[in-house]
Amino acid sequence: MAPSTTRSSLPAIFQGASSSSASSYSHDTGMEPGEQQEETPRPTTASPFKRSRNGSSSMPWRSRPKSLVLGEHDLPRQFGDLAIEEGHDVNNDAPKSADSIKGRIRRASLSLKGIVRRDRRGSESAVNSNEVRPTTSHSAWHRLRQAASFRHPRTSYGYPSNLETIYSPVEAEFPRYPVPGNGLAPPIIPRHTGAAAKAAAALQNEYLNTAQYYEGMGSLSESQNDRESGIGITLASTSQIDVPMEQGASMVRKDFVAELPVEIAVQILSHLDAGQLSTAARVSKLWYGLVQDQHIWRQSFLREKTYTYATSRRCQPGIGRGVPSIRPGNDWQKIYRAREELDKRWKIGRQARAVFLNGHVDSVYCQQFDESKIITGSRDKTIRIWDMLSLECRLVIGPPGVVNDTSLLFDPTGQPTHYALFPDNQLINPSVPVTVSFPMHHNASILCLQYDDDILVTGSSDSTCIVYSVRSGYRPFRRLQHHTAAVLDLAFDDKHIVTCSKDCSICVWDRATGALIKQLNGHTGPVNAVQLRGNTLVSCSGDFTVKLWNIDSGKVIREFTGHTRGLACSQFSEDGRYVASAGSDKVIRIWDANTGECLREIQAHESLVRSLHIDSVSGRLISGSYDTDIKVFDMDTGEQQLDFPGWHASWVLSAKSDYRRIVSTGQDAKILIMDFGAGVPEIQMLLSARKNGALDICNAGFI
Repeated sequence: MAPSTTRSSLPAIFQGASSSSASSYSHDTGMEPGEQQEETPRPTTASPFKRSRNGSSSMPWRSRPKSLVLGEHDLPRQFGDLAIEEGHDVNNDAPKSADSIKGRIRRASLSLKGIVRRDRRGSESAVNSNEVRPTTSHSAWHRLRQAASFRHPRTSYGYPSNLETIYSPVEAEFPRYPVPGNGLAPPIIPRHTGAAAKAAAALQNEYLNTAQYYEGMGSLSESQNDRESGIGITLASTSQIDVPMEQGASMVRKDFVAELPVEIAVQILSHLDAGQLSTAARVSKLWYGLVQDQHIWRQSFLREKTYTYATSRRCQPGIGRGVPSIRPGNDWQKIYRAREELDKRWKIGRQARAVFLNGHVDSVYCQQFDESKIITGSRDKTIRIWDMLSLECRLVIGPPGVVNDTSLLFDPTGQPTHYALFPDNQLINPSVPVTVSFPMHHNASILCLQYDDDILVTGSSDSTCIVYSVRSGYRPFRRLQHHTAAVLDLAFDDKHIVTCSKDCSICVWDRATGALIKQLNGHTGPVNAVQLRGNTLVSCSGDFTVKLWNIDSGKVIREFTGHTRGLACSQFSEDGRYVASAGSDKVIRIWDANTGECLREIQAHESLVRSLHIDSVSGRLISGSYDTDIKVFDMDTGEQQLDFPGWHASWVLSAKSDYRRIVSTGQDAKILIMDFGAGVPEIQMLLSARKNGALDICNAGFI
């Protein structure tokens, strides 16, 4: 069909049909019947769709019936003789019968199109949002119609139609056009138009705006990048951002550990804690094998279990604080597991095994212990050394009149007087210790003591102190004598020995020579406790005050006031940041040593607080009171963590702790050990490799 023939024939067909056409198209355009519209120029091609090979053209129709229902046998009869042969031209001079046939074809085609549209409008999407919007020179209304139309209309029988969609140029003559969105603005759609058309236009505009945005970003980044680096790379589309994975979709999994050298994989895994390592061991056989490496568990243990609350550095291995010496044969996985279980028991507080050590015959005023031994001092004038592991008493040091008495070792029935006793009265490990008396000894109560690897120093009611050599079997070699009353407490470091007395004074001694360096006077009551950190000394007194001293100058640096009654005990944290004090007012106070500020007041006990101990590693504060209770507080918060009421039959005179145990002594002459590590598998692996000091007496010549 020649183009000129087609263009000349179209106006002739539509002459005199404008009113009926407008009426029939009012449903799609929103125009009311009879509404006038001025004509607009239209492109020479009536439809954006391509013509078919046979040159057939979609033709307009004059009058659209309100309802067209075709019977089951009407369509074959109407379409049977209406085929247009390929290559035939449309003749403007065709007879009226031909026009009638063509009109019927047009009416049938549009009716079928309307039927199919009504049937499928609610079930099919108006437009595929993933398709690129077609490029066309036609008006926005044509593009909208194209996006909302069905590409393959079907007949009422369900088979594809042989007729193309008829595209009418009359549609372009209506004045109310949809306006495409400008930038991010939504499109303007005339009223009474189809919902599918509105949705299609909105989706198409949104898609185009997004595509243009990322296209512009891509071009900008390309102009600013060197094309070799990864700087400035943007995503190609929004579909790559936060897209949920479809169910059943395959995920690419790659074991990065298997691709790495073993040494690097071990270094990576060593940054995990015990729980994470246990999870990693279940990933695969390869991971399980790597997790068994001792280097991984050693590094994890040293990182997670050596932190401290108030020390100058992390806990060092092999010094008796629950961190064993680094030896080739260590099973660090078992060590970690044992320490984890031990820490858990401290939090629960109900799985500690209690055992009493019996042997002293009067109040036990003082004690100190480590992993291998306990050393106690008593009102019975003796110093006794106990084996921590076997719970046996190994050595008794005292005046000749005391240690030579057979009742010291055996009761009237001939049974040993030294033994361990469980709370259910089960007696275990009776022992007969070595007894020894030296020419240099105390003739009164042993009120205080302290030891390290080299020396043991004791203070007594006889107003003197005695220094013993630990390495030579606790032989005394020096007496310190200057106080005029009972020595109530003492402390020492590598340079000094500091003692305090009921005479209200503090004496500073040279450790190496035993010479008195200076005497500190400032308290107006008995000085009941002292603690030494470097050249700084803290003391507390019955005069209600806590004082901080500089040993070099002998001057008071700071005074802590706030207690309302006399003080019985004070402690200094290892890093020198905190001071704890308590006494007759039943209140524990924690002070900032640098500012003098009272950080916490703890209403701790119902009677005088006789003993305090700061565990600078764990941050636990242990207190013992005349109310027979032993309590554990958190230094950081002041909250009570554990309470052991009534374990002693009378006053608690001393209470201390380490990473595993609480050891206390009282007026009832008993030594109480609360062992949180009893029964923990492989707990012995936490022991350091230090020599067992309690066994040194075997080489001292006493046996």
